[in-house]
Amino acid sequence: MIRRAIPRTSALGMLAATRFTATRAMATTNYRSTRGGQQGLTFEQAVMQGLATDRGLLVPENLPQFPAGGVEAFRGLSYEALALEIMSLYIGPEDIPKAELKDIIDRSYGTFRDRDVTPVVPLGVDGLHVLELFHGPTFAFKDVALQYLGNTFEHLLKKTPGSSITVVGATSGDTGSSAIYGLRGKKGVECFIMFPDGRTSMTQRLQMISVTDPNIHNIALDGNFDDCQAHVKSLFNNPAFRTHHRLAAVNSINWARILAQIVYYVHAYLKVTEAPAAGAPAPKVSFSVPTGNFGDILAGFYAKQMGLPVDRLIVATNSNDILHRYFSAGDYSSSGVSETVTPSMDIAVSSNFERFLFHMSGNDSALMAKLMGELESSGTLKPTAEMLSNSRGHMDSARASDAQVLSTMKEVYEASGYVLDPHSAVGVAAARQLGSTPGVPMVCLACAHWAKFPDALTQALGEKAMGGLTVPEPLASLHTLPTRVKPLPNSLPTVQAFIEETCAARSTA
Repeated sequence: MIRRAIPRTSALGMLAATRFTATRAMATTNYRSTRGGQQGLTFEQAVMQGLATDRGLLVPENLPQFPAGGVEAFRGLSYEALALEIMSLYIGPEDIPKAELKDIIDRSYGTFRDRDVTPVVPLGVDGLHVLELFHGPTFAFKDVALQYLGNTFEHLLKKTPGSSITVVGATSGDTGSSAIYGLRGKKGVECFIMFPDGRTSMTQRLQMISVTDPNIHNIALDGNFDDCQAHVKSLFNNPAFRTHHRLAAVNSINWARILAQIVYYVHAYLKVTEAPAAGAPAPKVSFSVPTGNFGDILAGFYAKQMGLPVDRLIVATNSNDILHRYFSAGDYSSSGVSETVTPSMDIAVSSNFERFLFHMSGNDSALMAKLMGELESSGTLKPTAEMLSNSRGHMDSARASDAQVLSTMKEVYEASGYVLDPHSAVGVAAARQLGSTPGVPMVCLACAHWAKFPDALTQALGEKAMGGLTVPEPLASLHTLPTRVKPLPNSLPTVQAFIEETCAARSTA
């Protein structure tokens, strides 16, 4: 079924709607809370703090724009060189000198299996392309941001010898292992990751609990992902606990993760387009993004606002479709979480959506504080008509059921031999539902390697096809490794006590 795209406003109109202040490459970008309680934070403060003290999220006060020549100024750069140029628009030398930022970037992406870091390949179906984001250490897209964040934490901590942080994170599967691999062995970092017990794939679970470095602490919570996420936010909103342990965030509430993800949208654009002839308009590209916590597609939104010629951004959801309900019907209300074949997207409320709504409200922090307070108390957010209209001007949405996910995996494999993981299949299914603008490449973001979800793959392709696929190392031998994990009840006081006791024991070890 093809749905007609909602008409888009002009680029100038969209920038006016979000009321960003555009800045050029050498300007300093500061950060403020979506709820108005903080402003003027440096990059270092924003990264080390993670969540705003008023419960809001931190966003740029000034949105840098691409240099003269637009995105074409970056054509031909390696991924690492591109990352350096884009990140330097947000990170001034007073936070991280450019030579040191280059070293952080080079070390972060030197761990990836593909020299192109995030290669783009033709899918072989409906003219679609796939942006492969799973070539990092844990075979998941979150490695792109969390390898960088881990090295950034380490660099910033070195500024104050003897300083330390306690990282507390929640995961529906991939954030946890990516954070753990990014932080394992980092001096001055204690890392606590909560995941919903029994609600990740076995491979995701093993990737986390088989890392037994002394500074890594896994918590298997008797609850769902939203419970894990709520506990993390509650810990950050406890001033005494937050200050004493110097809490830091690895979830996509941390601005550094969004910044790192902006890079691969620009990279993908440059891979699927050619430089326009003199005087010709820049070609456009569309993106279909499997979306749970909204951080990934938010990075695409920021890339577009910086000057990337994007035609469409498609929010692709599974059956836990709060985001699709928002775009299609203006309904942003939590209806619980259903278990699906795409566990990393089994989320009821998307944390990063607050940033997007803030911009769609015209950066009205008082309104956002009111709306988010209502969401937290009632489970429902009621957008203004203007917010909803602005939102639809920037993004489309589509929903894929388990049956559609599995059939998409099967159809793509039979047509082209390409193996999609179930989350990536959500993005492909959404792109096929909504159709592409003629002459505009559609890039589907591939979030994880198929081998992380063998049960879903077996359902989709059958045992015979699965028998012909080879699980790569080190995933194939995860089950042979020693493990360490702490099962805990769904109780904030119990989680807090475990963190306190563990940190106390580690400090005297």
